[in-house]
Amino acid sequence: MEATPPINRGVLIILALQLLALLVGFGLIYSLQLEVIRRLDAIHQQIQTSNQHLTELKAGLRVLVPGISP
Repeated sequence: MEATPPINRGVLIILALQLLALLVGFGLIYSLQLEVIRRLDAIHQQIQTSNQHLTELKAGLRVLVPGISP
């Protein structure tokens, strides 16, 4: 068997590095998307909690001041 010419070896190394860079890039994008989803979920939970508190405050205010319209 003949040895691989240096040019072919160089091309293979470059292609392997490009493939590795592509995989690393996809991994970084995936982890970034997961972090964004986690943050959005935390914000959603805070909004739900705030809405619940506001509902409770409105109900308490209606009890204290009966003339307030809903």
